[in-house]
Amino acid sequence: MDENNKTKELRGLYKHIKISVSALNKIIIGLCALLIIVLVMAVSNRGFTVTFDSTGGTAAAPQKLMYGDLIEEFDPPTREGYTFAGWYLDENLTIPWDMNNDTVTSSMTLYAEWSENNPSAE
Repeated sequence: MDENNKTKELRGLYKHIKISVSALNKIIIGLCALLIIVLVMAVSNRGFTVTFDSTGGTAAAPQKLMYGDLIEEFDPPTREGYTFAGWYLDENLTIPWDMNNDTVTSSMTLYAEWSENNPSAE
């Protein structure tokens, strides 16, 4: 087998692609630069943002957390005539959020549930 045939065999799936080494080097350098930019953006973002919709109660400050972190404890919101009943992952209040066990896996908003206080009888 001569040297020319050996080169053709080594190209395998790429035998029909004609690209210069210079062009390939430019593609590789461009992809490396893109990877570095993405990594810098990920590090500068530093995780996920958890926001709190108190649905009529006092505001709760958003938190920046990393994947797998527990939400940092804070005083629950207040609302006149209501008692705070917990946080939920959805606006329909069907998926409860357990502050002691559930961990952050993405940016999200938690929604407050309220129980109406019974008016005092006079």
